[in-house]
Amino acid sequence: MDEREETGRKPENPPTPAPASRAVSPACSLASAANRRGLECPRCGCRHFHVLYTRAAIGGRILRRRECRHCGRRLTTYEKGNE
Repeated sequence: MDEREETGRKPENPPTPAPASRAVSPACSLASAANRRGLECPRCGCRHFHVLYTRAAIGGRILRRRECRHCGRRLTTYEKGNE
């Protein structure tokens, strides 16, 4: 018998997980891969934003200027208004 089997110890060097393709802050990594709806920051992958301002746009749409809470990147989104 092997000594490890007798003592019940785990191997000393467990395999390390593969690195992620893009760096995501720990606070923002709560969303699972299966639930990928909504806005995501193109720079850091965070899904949390501050709305800086809201305006009415052409065609009854709503323009919102947003800022990523993690990296500070600013995005403009257009939403459909209530019809």
